[in-house]
Amino acid sequence: MSSVLESTTVRNEHPDVIEAAMRPFGKPSRKFLIAALFLAIVVAAGLGAWIYQLRMGMGVAGYTDSSFWAIYIADVVAIIGVSYGGAVVSAILLLAGASWRAPLVRLAEGTALVTVLVGAAFIFPHLGRPDRLVGMVIHANVASPVFWDMIAITTYTFATFVFFLLPLIPDTATLLASNPDELGRGRRALYRFISRGWVGSERQRHVLHSATIVVAIVIIPLAVSVHSVLAWAFALVSRPGWHESIWAPYFVIAALYSGVALVILVAAGFRRGYHLEAFITKKHFVRLGYIMVALGALYFYLTFADLLPSAYVGEIGPTEIVYGMLLGSVAGWFWLFLVAGTILPLVLVALPWTRNIGGIVIASILVVIAMWIKRVIMVIETSGYDRLTNSFGELFRFTWVSITMTVAGAAAITLLLMLLFRVVPMLSIVEMQELSPGADASDEGSASPTKSSHGRAAGVVGAVILLMVGIGAVGVTNAQPARAESLAAVATETLPVVTVTAVEAGPENTVTATVTLNGQPVPGVQVNFYESTTMFAPGDNQVPLGAMSTNETGMASIKFVAAVTGPRTITATYFPTVLGDPVVGTANLDVTEAVSLYAPTPPRLLATAGQTLALILFGVVIIVFAILIAQVVRVRRVCRPVAKGSGEPVHGN
Repeated sequence: MSSVLESTTVRNEHPDVIEAAMRPFGKPSRKFLIAALFLAIVVAAGLGAWIYQLRMGMGVAGYTDSSFWAIYIADVVAIIGVSYGGAVVSAILLLAGASWRAPLVRLAEGTALVTVLVGAAFIFPHLGRPDRLVGMVIHANVASPVFWDMIAITTYTFATFVFFLLPLIPDTATLLASNPDELGRGRRALYRFISRGWVGSERQRHVLHSATIVVAIVIIPLAVSVHSVLAWAFALVSRPGWHESIWAPYFVIAALYSGVALVILVAAGFRRGYHLEAFITKKHFVRLGYIMVALGALYFYLTFADLLPSAYVGEIGPTEIVYGMLLGSVAGWFWLFLVAGTILPLVLVALPWTRNIGGIVIASILVVIAMWIKRVIMVIETSGYDRLTNSFGELFRFTWVSITMTVAGAAAITLLLMLLFRVVPMLSIVEMQELSPGADASDEGSASPTKSSHGRAAGVVGAVILLMVGIGAVGVTNAQPARAESLAAVATETLPVVTVTAVEAGPENTVTATVTLNGQPVPGVQVNFYESTTMFAPGDNQVPLGAMSTNETGMASIKFVAAVTGPRTITATYFPTVLGDPVVGTANLDVTEAVSLYAPTPPRLLATAGQTLALILFGVVIIVFAILIAQVVRVRRVCRPVAKGSGEPVHGN
């Protein structure tokens, strides 16, 4: 029956495609062995650092009581994000019928599969104790976006595996029929299992194509939903800098942007390592570069759409976060991201003399590194901000443990890709063989009007976006918060004085703050009141009591009922300018009467709706799994041997 398989499957119009796809299957070169050994050592060092962290605690990784989320969750966001980019770009190009994608699809889909596994692995060090993941399943909180993020990542990982597996069926059958002796015993056994029953009939190819289309349609909303839910895990926490409605699309575009950049780097690496210049050409890099910078321009817009409203409104928390990015503790890293991650890649792709393989690869390297930096900034700055004191506490600090584990993650991606494509072909053989040899001939001609028009269009678009960047930079530099004008009258070289008095009258306490400047009252400014307590933790913990504006006499007063008795310090804080240092006044108060303010939580109006929504989401997840499994079953069913006289050949591997 092997002759039937050869006659129906192998249309060896381009034998060089098969030879190129099998290049990694030979005896590994010395360079390959050295690189694999080095990467394996780095991965082993990362595992050793994790074991050390399990024994010594999260403090050895730079975590503090303030920075409860830090580098590991940033690694999760960054690495899983590039996975979405590889899968979604491959799926979109498949649905769009872009024939030029053929040499890139296996590399892109393999990158998506490997990176989602490595990114998900960083959840374990992020949780601190691995058994907490079991607790998330056993004691699931269906109201938590973290739980649904786990469900979404699991579903997306399965979809990515199916998307990677289905196109392997005809390719493994082709290699079994054409070069069985060169595959080796292990690959032959694996390929027989994958391609069992495939003969390349018209019906089989039709079913496989339709199944792949269905999976591509499913994987796009899956990828969007996963990164959206991951964004909501941040945005639904009431902290300045995270509590933003724009974060879901912001995360999705960031994932696509960095994902396309990583696909470019993987394609460049395998192209050079296995001499695939005849298959992966300049046009592939240029087209991917266009997609990358389009996403980069959109990400640049979303970055300032996220920052500018917070800075303009002038609320203390968001303003401090924005100030920290633009001029404060993380400003150097933020501007490095902005220049290296958005502006320079745009310039490299827009300019004709750098719009080549080398220039686009450099742009992609900048994007991948800069986008990781941006994820770290987004996490560590806000997690170190103290809502009680409206100030930054002890920020996360990099240590050898966290750095080693992060580098080990990057090494694991490279090593797994190298090993993966020693097992399965790195080129989509059948898809490349079915392409018309002259399908993209117009792209190769140096005098092609389409090519020159694309170059001019890229240059014009790049110039327009760079002009917008310049105008935006000038606007940001000169913009003032909305409250700046009203505060300008009191922002002088002489600092105001805040005087505080606190009086107890039974369980109700009255606190009054008077703001004066050069002995004159300062009306119409906001004063924030706090009380110190040791109820939540040892030390001077500031609990907000409220905020009031001063009247014509410069006085602001609030009343509160103490929950516990004992001495405490009352603090009144006034910010002369939005970004300036606060002026603080204090008073001591000995509380002798207190009333517990605890009251049972009233029933939530939408509690029933939330439970119903959770059931609906579980149903959607089950349906998605059913659709994905059904596509695999469809393809396997059409590959089953049939009886004689049915019109289909009987075969076996």
